[in-house]
Amino acid sequence: MINQDEVFVITEDDILKPADKGKKNGGSSRSGSAPVRAAREEKPDAREETVAERATPARKARSRHASPATASSLSLFVWGMGQLYNGDGKLATLFALSQLFVLAFHYMLYMTWERIRSFAHLWFISEWELMLYASSIDFCVVLLMLYNVAHAYRTAEEQGGRYRGIRRPFLSGLASLVIPGWGQILNGQLGKGVFFLFSFLVAVYLVVMYLHSPFYRILAELDHQRAFLHKARLTGQGILFVAALSWVLSVYDAALVGRHTKQLKA
Repeated sequence: MINQDEVFVITEDDILKPADKGKKNGGSSRSGSAPVRAAREEKPDAREETVAERATPARKARSRHASPATASSLSLFVWGMGQLYNGDGKLATLFALSQLFVLAFHYMLYMTWERIRSFAHLWFISEWELMLYASSIDFCVVLLMLYNVAHAYRTAEEQGGRYRGIRRPFLSGLASLVIPGWGQILNGQLGKGVFFLFSFLVAVYLVVMYLHSPFYRILAELDHQRAFLHKARLTGQGILFVAALSWVLSVYDAALVGRHTKQLKA
């Protein structure tokens, strides 16, 4: 029978060093600790294998990232193609339908302008006001096109990191010769490319409006002395001159920046 007055003392050695006591007890503790040590030695290798297996798909996914130059170039010609290239099919469909609607709307205005004008007179809307409404819609279309290109570029850049450009001065200059601002986009300068592209689209719109719209006739009916019409012509010529100058600057800037980035890479 145990005496209740006995006191049992537990020292630090009993808590912190149980392995030493196991060694004194014989070979049974050694044989039991060997599998434990072997399992501990295998754990780092297993962790390294797991990290390697996780890193390999990440590198493969990074290699499949879209190119901002390709995505923005596709959206520049066909709305939504850059978004489709980036893997966003729903947004690509929305942009493509928007472009089809814009083309159909302008075709309808061109073919049925006389009917629209006669119908608008019933609601006391003049032809000049119709032109202003159509011009405001076209301005929104230009902004939508620029957003389409910029969105495709930024989405591709978010997937693959900051874009440094194609580093081919001849190709960049040739692209800006075809469409001002395209070479800047290929060089990785989206803001500058959008600026040159906007000036180009405004110039194209003015030319189309002067050649295929009743703009001059409407101005002649509003101002019989032709003073306002003369000012409008001078303003249009000035805008076209600035657009032509920006076209030349776009080609020179694209080739110069492409050459500079190529030298930095070398």
